[in-house]
Amino acid sequence: MGAKIHLENIEKYVKNQLIFEHFSFEFEEGKDICIIGSESVGKTSLFKIILGLSSYQGSLKKEVTCAGLICPVVNKKESIYEFLDYESLSLEDRKLVKAFLNFSSYDYLIQKLSLPCQIKVSILKELLKHPTFLFLDDVLYVFSKSEKRALFEFFHRCNITIIYVTSNMEDVLFFPYLLIMGRHGILIEGNTIQVLKEEKILKRLGFSLPFLIDLSLQLSCYDLLQDVYSDERELTNQIWK
Repeated sequence: MGAKIHLENIEKYVKNQLIFEHFSFEFEEGKDICIIGSESVGKTSLFKIILGLSSYQGSLKKEVTCAGLICPVVNKKESIYEFLDYESLSLEDRKLVKAFLNFSSYDYLIQKLSLPCQIKVSILKELLKHPTFLFLDDVLYVFSKSEKRALFEFFHRCNITIIYVTSNMEDVLFFPYLLIMGRHGILIEGNTIQVLKEEKILKRLGFSLPFLIDLSLQLSCYDLLQDVYSDERELTNQIWK
């Protein structure tokens, strides 16, 4: 059985305003999760609690190292190697840095890098903590679909479980498990495709469906499809069967 992060009856206030209460959940190693929710429901607050950046009431048990990026922060006067304190890194960590920089094609001064590059370098610094879980709070919005996929594949090669908050509904298709947060905790959770099939509930909550899921559901109304597809090639093959 893999390591876990166990939250039980978590309660959080921000400026005397209750963000959530009686929040209980268990993150499991090897189980990537995407989290969505409207503004001010506590997604970022939840990450801060898990990462030890915020106070709370309740029980939090972590069996593993966690790292995460809520907002990239870099000193533009530093080089990448200065930012990472490269000279003090172990040989293993230097190999990780080299692998990531080669993967990203970066070897420049941070002040010359674009925002996407700065985000990747900030993520790299978190990877040097050798986390089992990596929490990312909607920081990949500047990347293309293929760039996101490549990043997630890199994390998996490092045996990292990804917990990802996004405001882009297309991103949920990268993840096998979807959790929807509301003002009073978790509204819906489960297998991503199964959750997305709850079209009426999602739209009532203000969430639009990913294009391929929406198209699949529309075509199923005309008996052109019998299932929901998240892969464009599979969907096309089924339509022209």
